[in-house]
Amino acid sequence: MNLYIFSGEKGCRLAVEKQAIAIVVDALRASATLSVLFQLKVSEVFVVPEVELAFNLKNKHPEALLVGERNNIKIEGFDFGNSPVEILNAGEEVFKGKKVIFTSTSGARRIIACKGAKAVLVGSCINAKAVSEIALNIAKKENADIVVIPAGVFGKKEWSTEDLYAGSFIANKFPLSVKAMFPEVKENKDLKSAFFNSCHGKELIKAGFEKDVEFCSKADVINAVPRVFSFERDTAILKTYAII
Repeated sequence: MNLYIFSGEKGCRLAVEKQAIAIVVDALRASATLSVLFQLKVSEVFVVPEVELAFNLKNKHPEALLVGERNNIKIEGFDFGNSPVEILNAGEEVFKGKKVIFTSTSGARRIIACKGAKAVLVGSCINAKAVSEIALNIAKKENADIVVIPAGVFGKKEWSTEDLYAGSFIANKFPLSVKAMFPEVKENKDLKSAFFNSCHGKELIKAGFEKDVEFCSKADVINAVPRVFSFERDTAILKTYAII
């Protein structure tokens, strides 16, 4: 059993090639939003890469809630943005037992790109302990490697430093040493500072989402772990492992 940290598209490809356990880390903010949705006991989440697909699914599942963003901002016609704090404030009574359709700029696409991996989990700082425990259990059962995938910026050859730090934070929860890492990054134990000083963090703060940035930088405050249970064409259907 080996542990890898590979960012972006390379990480998704590695997880598929190795039939590994993939942990997709979109620290600001998809991983947190999805984890919070399951903490509030949604029944399942349909993750799609495109806005049009989200609206098409809404026609098939009119009872489902639409959650997502493009370029940090809630999509017109959606019920909620990609904001874990907004969703937490709405409360469990809004989400319990509901289906959700979700799309985001980068995280949703990375999840879809992991189709073919042995298992696909979603993690970040906020559920690091829970996601690492579950990934390790699956890896032992399946005799599989683990690939932590900092999501990065979809469509651009650049890294999101907060994703790298969150990925490293998760990797350090395993009783394993990292066999290979791309790109190289040193652990930053001051997660709040790392998130607030990241390019994406600064963008979100400027757009009015400082509370999201602060929440996403917290460690081990959520026990729910989203997992892909099936893929249907360009849709990943997520349910949860929950240690609640």
